[in-house]
Amino acid sequence: MNNNDELAARKSVIITGSNRGLGLEIARAACKENYFYYGISKWNDLDVSDCFSLTEFFSNLNETEHVLFPSAIINNAGVCIPGNILEFKQDHFSSQFETNVLGVLNCSQLYTQLCIKNKIPGKIINIASTAGMSARPGRSIYAATKAAVINLSLSMAQELKEYGIKVYCLCPGAFDSDLRRAIAPDDNFEKMLKPSEIAKFIMDKIIKDEGSFLDNQIIYIRR
Repeated sequence: MNNNDELAARKSVIITGSNRGLGLEIARAACKENYFYYGISKWNDLDVSDCFSLTEFFSNLNETEHVLFPSAIINNAGVCIPGNILEFKQDHFSSQFETNVLGVLNCSQLYTQLCIKNKIPGKIINIASTAGMSARPGRSIYAATKAAVINLSLSMAQELKEYGIKVYCLCPGAFDSDLRRAIAPDDNFEKMLKPSEIAKFIMDKIIKDEGSFLDNQIIYIRR
């Protein structure tokens, strides 16, 4: 098999926030399954809240010869700035909503346009959180962003059915991360869900498989 044949045999995904944490683990899991991944992160000067730079990125995907069109996008990039309502600051609100919600909307819209133009039956995988399902004192703005991602995902799933594009909303429970260690340092991290387990779930159950039984649902991932 020559290099072109080998390239053609591979699949690809787009991962936002791929430079660290859960996003990096998803990238590793993708590589283990012989998927090529396109990373979107501030590490390579791509901000999910900056529609201009994202538009250029997706245009290059659409115009480059022999490109591996991505079969899925994983909207993982996220920001959490702890603080209760008495500590509320406008910039804390803006930065979290711009990344966590507007970022999902920007990337999903541009990916959907790419899929429709190239007749790709794509998959959109939005990483929300169980924080969006109940009260989170001390993280109220973050929780609100994740609630928005959940509702946005369910609405998108209905809107994109006619194009054969599936939308999944994953809501992990508490898992071992830098953020969790900062906000809850007394947790038992030995027994906690690991980012690598979430990443493996995404590859095994959603990207590799059709996952028809998981369509249009909120998918909880927790121990």
